[in-house]
Amino acid sequence: MSSSFRRPLVVLLLQVFLVAWWAGPAAAVEADQNLKLTYGWNAVWLEVEPQDASGGSLTCDQVFRADGFRIDRVASPVGRIGTAEFTSDPESLFNQGGWDVWASDPASGETASIAVRANHAYLVHVATLDGAVQDGAAAGTLSLRGKVAWDRPAWIQGSFNLVGFGIQGVPTFSSLLAASGIVVDGPLGAAANVQRLNAATGAWEAVKGADRLESGQAYWINVPYTLSGQGWAGPVEIGFSGAVSGSLAFGSGPGSLEVVNPTDASAAPVLMSSRELTFSNLEKTGPAQHQVTLSRLAPAAADPAANELPFFALEAVPAALQWRVQAADFTLGWQAASLAAGASQSVTVGVLRNWTTGSYLREHLYRVSVSLEGGSTYRYLPVTATQANLPAEADASPTSPTTGLWSGQIVLNSVTSLATAGAPIQKTPSHLALQIYLHVDAAGQARLVPRSVLMQTKTTSPEVDSSPVLVIDETRIPYYEGIQQRADGTKVGLRLETVSFDLPRDMSAAHLSASLRNSVAKAQGLVDPAAVSDADVTAYFSLDSRTSRPPDLPELYYLSWPLEGQLGVGKTLGTSSAAPLTLDPFHRTNPFRHAFHPQHGVGYSISRRFSLTVEASPNPTILTGTYQETTFGLARQDLVAKGTLSLRRVSPVATLK
Repeated sequence: MSSSFRRPLVVLLLQVFLVAWWAGPAAAVEADQNLKLTYGWNAVWLEVEPQDASGGSLTCDQVFRADGFRIDRVASPVGRIGTAEFTSDPESLFNQGGWDVWASDPASGETASIAVRANHAYLVHVATLDGAVQDGAAAGTLSLRGKVAWDRPAWIQGSFNLVGFGIQGVPTFSSLLAASGIVVDGPLGAAANVQRLNAATGAWEAVKGADRLESGQAYWINVPYTLSGQGWAGPVEIGFSGAVSGSLAFGSGPGSLEVVNPTDASAAPVLMSSRELTFSNLEKTGPAQHQVTLSRLAPAAADPAANELPFFALEAVPAALQWRVQAADFTLGWQAASLAAGASQSVTVGVLRNWTTGSYLREHLYRVSVSLEGGSTYRYLPVTATQANLPAEADASPTSPTTGLWSGQIVLNSVTSLATAGAPIQKTPSHLALQIYLHVDAAGQARLVPRSVLMQTKTTSPEVDSSPVLVIDETRIPYYEGIQQRADGTKVGLRLETVSFDLPRDMSAAHLSASLRNSVAKAQGLVDPAAVSDADVTAYFSLDSRTSRPPDLPELYYLSWPLEGQLGVGKTLGTSSAAPLTLDPFHRTNPFRHAFHPQHGVGYSISRRFSLTVEASPNPTILTGTYQETTFGLARQDLVAKGTLSLRRVSPVATLK
């Protein structure tokens, strides 16, 4: 996950007005998926993310194995949505780049392993047995189980995307892609807008609108720039507050919506936590209606856990300031909406918390289906709630539930308007995704860590286990070894970087060169250069008044940045008012500087202050909430940006190296 950190800050903020993709964190609830594979190449779409016993992700060599047939090669598009090219020529397979490729033969030199993730496409090759069978013949079924999350499709417009869908029955391509702007019955051949893989020939073939989709299959789809929204899951779009977190989260309760007691209408009303689901038919014309069905998959109705988090469809009581429960059987499937072309409908749902012991978290799994011609398309909907009366640490690991490195996804959806009088904060027509990495030590101190490498201690004996380490000082990398092994035996670390945040320059007096310290002392009237303080250095440079970079200015930057507050449900964390993230006029990522323009060698000081408020915890390793940032110096007035936040713990390492 390596990337350049020299991207200008102004580009990041201006992109609030552009479409950006998001990869949300997955919920901990699990589902099954069966993939029907044939000999030769298969284009498959994984809806689940298989995990090991400790909750870690599995690699392709662990997932793509079965009795009765052998998978000898797997290819994965590098990005969340693949745009790499495919060719069936074994000598030039995936030679266009953009692919991670694994082969069962270590001598092939391919990638040693590929992490398997949900809502992602893979090309899987099933080896034939000495010519006994032909490519395209049925090989068998690969049964998988893994965690699932609410999927928010994000496609790359103006390009072919390798994507799949949750499919029930045999719906047609035309009914699925209606109103998307994707022409299915276009010209055939290499330029066809929708193509599927022919396992018998290893070639991609055009499909027509009347052709049927298959569950677990991936297709090349040419996405136009006119695509409605960021991705396409069907003609009915479904939205709810907090969808970016990957689940329908009801928080810690106990709730504030007064509902007529569902078991005894004459008893006192009960308080429920409520959320609103909105369904919109994106088709503007046409006679077809689409039914939206909400079904519970787990736990089963007979499972005692089903009564711990009862889920209800709610409706307002006429002429009363109360709500009541609708008649809805989620086990059989409840029709939540029936939508004509251009219509929208919202429904209110709520939960009760009927557990008082054990884990503070409960997770149930639902499925939202949209009817199509000949079948339906669906998405998994995890439903989560926490119990405020139970401690979050009740089922946590021996270490603190927040200790370690956290990977976060921020989706900005509101920003200060420079074109409106008074500069109010307004919703943006599209969203910007920012990546953030936070580290919390054993004492609870949180730090912003834009760059780090996951490694491990060296050992000379197989009897002595290595310990994981988190390296932020790259000069210390030679003292440790990597955690991933390449085909050639080389071990490399896992680099985690973000371009969304950069840290200030270290201007402390202790890190000045001798010549620079003498210059500062002379300018400040100090006899002893050793007496130079940090304040003297700042006063000496007065960077905003200079027109060129001082030759003695150190190119030394902080490796981490301390934050105020704590990380946890109901808590706020962020930069302190006295220590914002400041990019000085000569900072390496100051957006006003130009590397080659002599008149743009200096910029303006820019400061960023941000806060993260955690509102819910779908499980002990996932936190969701809100993000707010104020930027000073980028424009004449301060710019405020707001959005949603999802954090996931990726390593429990408590110290930074």
